Amino acid sequence: MLGKYPVFPPTDSDFLDQPRGDRYDVVVIGGGGGGYHGAFELSNGGYSVLLVDDKGNLGGNCLYEGCVPSKSVSVMVYLLERLRGLMRGVGNDSVGQVRLVWENLVDHKDNVQYIRYLQHIREVKEHENVDFVRGVAEVLDNHRVRVRAVDGSWEKTVEGKYLLVATGSVPIRIPVPGSELAIGSQELFGYKTSYRKVPSGVVVIGGGYIGVEVASVLSGLGVKVTIVEMLPRILSGWDQDVVSQIENKLRSRGVEIVTNSKVVEIREEGGEKVVVYEGPSGARGYVKGSEVIMAVGRKPNVEGLDRLGIVDRGHVDVGASMRTRVPNIYAAGDVIGRYMLYHAAVKESVVASWNIMHGNPVYEVNFNAIPMTIFTEPEAAMVGLSEDVARARGINYVTVSYPLEDDAYAQIIGVRDGFVKLIIERESQRVIGGVVYGEAASMIINEIALAVAVNARVKDLALLPHAHPTIFESIDRAAIRFKV
Repeated sequence: MLGKYPVFPPTDSDFLDQPRGDRYDVVVIGGGGGGYHGAFELSNGGYSVLLVDDKGNLGGNCLYEGCVPSKSVSVMVYLLERLRGLMRGVGNDSVGQVRLVWENLVDHKDNVQYIRYLQHIREVKEHENVDFVRGVAEVLDNHRVRVRAVDGSWEKTVEGKYLLVATGSVPIRIPVPGSELAIGSQELFGYKTSYRKVPSGVVVIGGGYIGVEVASVLSGLGVKVTIVEMLPRILSGWDQDVVSQIENKLRSRGVEIVTNSKVVEIREEGGEKVVVYEGPSGARGYVKGSEVIMAVGRKPNVEGLDRLGIVDRGHVDVGASMRTRVPNIYAAGDVIGRYMLYHAAVKESVVASWNIMHGNPVYEVNFNAIPMTIFTEPEAAMVGLSEDVARARGINYVTVSYPLEDDAYAQIIGVRDGFVKLIIERESQRVIGGVVYGEAASMIINEIALAVAVNARVKDLALLPHAHPTIFESIDRAAIRFKV
């Protein structure tokens, strides 16, 4: 619920007052990636901006309970595993005695969040045309927005020539008996969370990237994890080679994966939580754990937006310019229901702001060049067209791959599992997609995304020298394997 958080992020006293003005060039609703980047661009362009967010700081759910804190935890597990692997490689098993305490991991991610929240306060103050307010915004029509204080101490209606809607998303909780027994990302990764002891065993409901990332982190700490997924396979929509690798890795860490199974009930029994699921035949089974984690995804937060006529099938409908069907209203971020990723929201927000300043929808987001990453151990990433999509579109394509076991940096760091795969349109030799599984996949994929965005040919990558020894050499090593 808006304005309701166990712990609010640090804020500034100036942000607690009601909006200073009555009219603004642009009213931005939401301080996440889809909101504040556009607000800053508009400010730099001389536009007066009211930016409203109920947390009283920037970063949205990504910083409060999502990508930043979860990555802060997972990177600590990653570093421990790298150290253990390197030491065992030279015959030293004593490093296996080194343990990470969950509470220490939570303290680390709290500190990272705090640093970024202070940074955001500074950034707001650096943009003098931005009036930032901690409040709850209610859209009255395509120009008027009612803003009220989180504590109800004031309320004010303002007008904007333009609106930028960036209300984000909310977690999905499946409607089954006992669903209130499950915890989610707010309990695990929320700012200053009171949940500070690692469970002995967990059942993760949902085999998408969020559920798989949580399973990877907890299993790395020795927690017994079971994933229950209703589809035939985890990570629906991902490259099948990647899915197979992640499944094998998770199982090697003791993770049980139950697919084709729909959760029908959660209950407490004998001090544990029991997840009851139903298979395709109707037969029921169950798994137990000390905790149940709900990770079935998120949905756009469109509450109160129906009156504007911009909502379609549960999301705000926009074109690549980020303009809605109402000419003076733009939208960006999770609320549009496309790539529900922070980095996508940022670019959508910037494009929206540029089009507002231009006066016409000139700029567009290249959705085909938005990379997706799974922060498992090791990581996985993909961008552009997958093989399945290319095949379905009748594209004559070819793939080239390079195994990371042959990469110098992967050998140095002690992680040789994985590959870099490029998907190439045969006739034009353009790079139309890419898949990476292994060390630093989240970094490697960005260069491939650039190649996709600029319609680079495979020989452009093959001829690009990368610094040695870095893992980016795997890109040109894959590209040079292309044969006409």
